[in-house]
Amino acid sequence: MRPVTLFAAVLLLACDGEDHLTAADRVLDGFSYVDAGAVAVNDRQVFTVPLFSKASQVRIFEIETEDVTVPEGAVSPAFLVDDSTWADGCDSDADGIFDCRDLDKYTDESDDDTLPLQVVFAPTVKGYYEALLTIWSNDNTSTEVAALPSDETREWAIWRVQLRGLSDYACGRVYPDYVDFGPRNVGGDFSTAVTLTNCGIVPLTVADIQIVGDGMESRTLPPLTVLAGRVAEVSIGWRVPSAAAVDGALTFVSNSEALGGASVRVVGNSCENSLAPASWDNDFDGWPECGGDCDDADADTNPSRNEFVGDALDNDCDGEIDELDDDSVNDDDDEDGCSESGAECGGNGDCDDNDPLVGPDADEVLNLRDDDCDALIDEGTDGYDDDGDGWNELQGDCDDTDPLVSLTGIEIKDGRDNNCNGTVDEGGPAIDDDRDGFKDVEGPDFALNDCDDEDPWVFVGAREYCDGYDNDCDGLVDDGEADETDGACQFRPTRSTEGNGLDTGEGKAGGGCTTGRLQVSLFGALAGLALVRRRPRAYR
Repeated sequence: MRPVTLFAAVLLLACDGEDHLTAADRVLDGFSYVDAGAVAVNDRQVFTVPLFSKASQVRIFEIETEDVTVPEGAVSPAFLVDDSTWADGCDSDADGIFDCRDLDKYTDESDDDTLPLQVVFAPTVKGYYEALLTIWSNDNTSTEVAALPSDETREWAIWRVQLRGLSDYACGRVYPDYVDFGPRNVGGDFSTAVTLTNCGIVPLTVADIQIVGDGMESRTLPPLTVLAGRVAEVSIGWRVPSAAAVDGALTFVSNSEALGGASVRVVGNSCENSLAPASWDNDFDGWPECGGDCDDADADTNPSRNEFVGDALDNDCDGEIDELDDDSVNDDDDEDGCSESGAECGGNGDCDDNDPLVGPDADEVLNLRDDDCDALIDEGTDGYDDDGDGWNELQGDCDDTDPLVSLTGIEIKDGRDNNCNGTVDEGGPAIDDDRDGFKDVEGPDFALNDCDDEDPWVFVGAREYCDGYDNDCDGLVDDGEADETDGACQFRPTRSTEGNGLDTGEGKAGGGCTTGRLQVSLFGALAGLALVRRRPRAYR
């Protein structure tokens, strides 16, 4: 989602004509609209609406929000302002309780000239939300006045800010799905990592990370937030308590239903469940211990060898030592139809003539054994990297026959899910990348057109906002329903050089500005830059 850029915000800051302002002027100023961003359903996001004084001191008496548009079934209000967070500077009715806020004229040195108003966006269903923020103050240049909601006997100037936000369900995925620490020494301390990906448009949050497995722990401390389109690593640690195999699981408590239901299998010192046969083959004879090698320190001892009588060793790993009736290479000892020589089965020899489940005609299964005697272990199974891209199906490779498709593949427009994230050709014209229901394709069906498929607030027929963008893709910026110039900004009160009758004493003598749409000004530009640079904490 595109945030309010500094340039756009500066363009929408208060009116020109500062050179006409006098000491009697009171001018409350701010942005035309503020975007709360994209927030997961039932999550809460605090964002900042900056308000400041453009001339002499301005007093704010009340601030309220009113939902304008919310999705069906949403609980209102979706935008919330807590008076205690801003009404902390003055007591307008002398009852001993702070109920207002004074803002001095904006300067680079003062901290009393700006109100970084905190607003909570709390969506309850998926969809688009819009509200108006109304501020009552003693601004004497605004032409619109209204009674205070809490005291209808007094009228004060009105200032409004357009608020918007959208909500969706969080989308998170974790990869790989299977982690193998391999063989590790007792007492060692090892670590590896899995990757969390935000596959949606709202922040992905992880409240807790849980792992079951003796000596295993998450070394990434929750809570964890992953912004849209970003990734984060979760470190898994293992302090090896014994030589015993550990078969554990990593799970997450998350605002994403998919991630919350996901589980990563984590194994260590587990030969039978290992994804790396070579790491368990200590004598490099192609036979790990759990694959049938009865002496993994001797390359001349494994199920494919013949017995050598007289060395007091079980050379063929059949459980007998120096058996005198040992077969020749032409004998089919396990009666599976093939001997070591392969004379009976086309020349392809039986690599373990003690096991009828192993032979040239057997099917390869995931067991760390060469079941079909082709010198490869577990090929074609979910635990083998068949295409050589570094990932297998147990880890999450969605096409283990194509090296261009993997968990770390680069998505290209080729009709395949190259990065195995469940979406084909994202970023292409046929995909609704910002999930606003419109695609950036050209064709006879104009309803599918989206002139900015990275911004969910921009699509054909969208509501036009006072944000400096062409939201409805009609070529006009900030226009109204009848294409009138600045029609989307009509909620803004106008200012007048004649004042609004809220003056005291000698009253107002000139100043203010005469336009309803706030134009760019040197003051606005400088103030906008200073708000961002001088007080970054208000915009976190």
